[in-house]
Amino acid sequence: MLAALLMCAFSAKAADVVTSTPSPLQQESKNVVVYFHADQGNKGCAGLSASTGLYAHTGVITDKSKNDSDWKYAPTWGDNSEKYQLQYVSEDLWKLEIGDIATYYGVPEGENVTKLAFVFRTADSKKEGKDAGNTDIMLPVFAPGFNITLTDNMTGELLTASKTTVTFTISSTEQADLSLSVNGNVVGSASMNTSLVTEYTFPAEGNYAIEAKGVLNGLERTVTKTVCYAGTSTEAPYPGAKIQQGTVRNADGSVTFCLAAPKKKTAMLMGSWNDFDASNDLVMNYVDEGDNRFFWITVPGLDADKVYTYYYLVDNYYKVGDPYAKLVLDPYNDKYISEDIFPDMPQIPEKVGNVMLAVYHENINKYDWQVKDFKGVPKQDLIIYELLLRDFTGTEGKANGNGTVRMAMEKIPYLKAMGVNAIELLPINEFDGNLSWGYNPNFYFAPDKAYGTPDDYKEFIDLCHQNGIAVILDMVFNQSAGLHPWYVLYGNAANSPFYNRSAPHDFSVLNDWSQDHPLVEQQWLDCVKYWMEEYKVDGYRFDLVKGLGDNDSYSAGTQAYNKSRVERMTRIHAAMSEINPDAYFINENLAGNQEENEMAADGQLNWANVNNNSCQYAMGYNSSSILTRFDASKDSRTWGSTVSYAESHDEERMGYKQITWGVAQVKASNAVRKARIACVGAQMILQPGAHMIWQFSELGNEQSTKDANGGNNTGNKTVLWNDLNDPDTYGCYLSWCDFGYLRNEYADLFAQDANFKANVTGWNNGRTITASKGDREIVVVLNPNTDPSTTLTVENVGFLLDDTSAYKLASKTYNTDPVLDAAAKTVTLPANSYAIYVRSNMSGVDEITPSGDVKVYTQNGDIVITGSYTQAEAFTLSGARAPMTGLNTGIYMVRVDGKPFKVIVK
Repeated sequence: MLAALLMCAFSAKAADVVTSTPSPLQQESKNVVVYFHADQGNKGCAGLSASTGLYAHTGVITDKSKNDSDWKYAPTWGDNSEKYQLQYVSEDLWKLEIGDIATYYGVPEGENVTKLAFVFRTADSKKEGKDAGNTDIMLPVFAPGFNITLTDNMTGELLTASKTTVTFTISSTEQADLSLSVNGNVVGSASMNTSLVTEYTFPAEGNYAIEAKGVLNGLERTVTKTVCYAGTSTEAPYPGAKIQQGTVRNADGSVTFCLAAPKKKTAMLMGSWNDFDASNDLVMNYVDEGDNRFFWITVPGLDADKVYTYYYLVDNYYKVGDPYAKLVLDPYNDKYISEDIFPDMPQIPEKVGNVMLAVYHENINKYDWQVKDFKGVPKQDLIIYELLLRDFTGTEGKANGNGTVRMAMEKIPYLKAMGVNAIELLPINEFDGNLSWGYNPNFYFAPDKAYGTPDDYKEFIDLCHQNGIAVILDMVFNQSAGLHPWYVLYGNAANSPFYNRSAPHDFSVLNDWSQDHPLVEQQWLDCVKYWMEEYKVDGYRFDLVKGLGDNDSYSAGTQAYNKSRVERMTRIHAAMSEINPDAYFINENLAGNQEENEMAADGQLNWANVNNNSCQYAMGYNSSSILTRFDASKDSRTWGSTVSYAESHDEERMGYKQITWGVAQVKASNAVRKARIACVGAQMILQPGAHMIWQFSELGNEQSTKDANGGNNTGNKTVLWNDLNDPDTYGCYLSWCDFGYLRNEYADLFAQDANFKANVTGWNNGRTITASKGDREIVVVLNPNTDPSTTLTVENVGFLLDDTSAYKLASKTYNTDPVLDAAAKTVTLPANSYAIYVRSNMSGVDEITPSGDVKVYTQNGDIVITGSYTQAEAFTLSGARAPMTGLNTGIYMVRVDGKPFKVIVK
């Protein structure tokens, strides 16, 4: 009963924005007319002229709705049909003729309507009329029989000194005895009437209990609400040596909440611990530091083991979450997240409405880490796998976008087999919607729930660390979406001190952060330290660094050298180094060599885009196929200072370009396409420096990443793990496994003091890469030509010894047989292929065909290994660990002392 009364009280507040005749509404009501008071609520449509086309986007909340966000029977947004057009009545008063509710909305018989839901908009949708706080407008609809409603003319959640007199209206579906009480004292009554209007002046600051009562033939109906006559925030010093935004648990068990809100006058904390009732006891204090104002309040008695939710009500108008919240509830999108992905997710009470609700749970970070002191490889030895959790796993053969963190855990063996030593996750901060690349963040300290729980993310990172894999997060500090509290607090970017009215650089995306604002940069410093401390992430890739300069630093152009960018990234790096001096710091800057070399001097890495040339090679074109830029020192960059890549989420797939624009032999043959993808991989991974693999590059994925206009196609991609059943695709994958193994096992051959030479510019005469140190040597030979019927003898290959028996084949293109003549310094191999030779004395490298000391085969459903080895493990093609005996029919990968073998159980 209490929940119902609270719901009615909240709904009654929304009725100030919309009213109706008759009132109260019931599903059986006839000749229903809804009146929109445009000067109430968010006033987004206030002051419009009679000639303006104003429309209702409207639906119903029924007994089948999950919550108030689950509208039923609403039209498509932007529907300007005549039935949704409002009629002008007078200044800021419009009406919508509905008639019969069930008929207007098309509600099936047997489904009960509990509310009418509205957003009013202009024909072009540029202006929207909503409830206060930009929430949807709800008008209650009651069941048949005797019911009452309570409405008032309050203009916000609270009373303030500027207005202490309120007019309350009780409406009844039938004539009844009506009364209004304040703190138990009757202040108005009417006998056998359908309405009671009472004006009441609140005498002093405090909390007041309001009760509307209707009595008919012994049947009683009540509606209650709390009115808070609030004081204003007063100045008081923050209770700590340093102001900390967000929540801080104090030694006595109390919790201090703090919100930065420059130019704002007053704020109140609204929390679940008192059922979100406005209370004069929760008016926050403020402290000013320069131009910045911080609101704070300390709340006693919050249990560290309990989950609480809260938001801030600022200036009695703006309802916002906490920018520093560690978890956020999203009223618009959480309803689409299944219980399997996020069990026992806290719910947003109906009385709160559409507010991004912050979660306080002190023990949210009490995860039992198995690896507490992980240390990754030196930054120049990184083999990074760029991974979008949404599309990496999910329903096979579908583009559902339902990949999760837990599903990704199952694929860690698959990545480990490739020699991946770092995973870079596309942004996982709380972002707009559930199906996103994540470059539209709203809250920087909260993980997005679409992929899993906070503990899921931590378990994923922990498991990666157990497998020797670092985890790098993609961070978006250039822009945010429109639900960040510092945006909502000011209505738009133009009015917010935290945003630029327009981007000062060439890359205007969403809402551009004002990097000059000290609290914006403080947010970045706090953010990078938080994720490293609480989630044990190992570093970051920073998106669109070109946009992170000072606002006045772009007079010479966005592409020009920018000292302020260097300085800002150096400050962020210094903050990270406080937590982990070896943390990985990667810029997507793509700037000039002066700027990037200055960043490199600070220990930072910079992205190096080799996509165009890689695609040219993969498609079979000699032109622009030079691949020297995989090595930073060949690109006017400091040695080992770049993360180079053939593909990234921002670039088109080599596989797609092959099938679309490749030469005839490439277009015609899947085997050729996969072979050439492997050749690109060899030329990337086996050159010095860090490199990155965009998910499924190793399979030659052929799904386009671009839309019709050449922009990024961020839509869901089809999950195609079954591609591994294709022998040529699987052969391509095994090649990438070889590259990773060789690069990790013999990292010193790619160090700065190694003897390294790369001839990756030729075509007709082949290409070679050689790396040596002491008595160890790796030689890569490639035939770039495209006619699969031809072979090429590559001459003058840099073998250091003349004895063919001194070398062994470490890797080759699937289904090829290269021939080595070390004395003649030649390797003969087919078109579209590569071969990699190593010294015979290099342990741990076996021939790609199991003809060395170790043999791997199957017998009666069991995997049999002969020869001397230390460790062996088996996996399915999807990366799941498999037993060594009693296997079902299928293809399995067996890794023996780190070397992959493919076996088939028939």
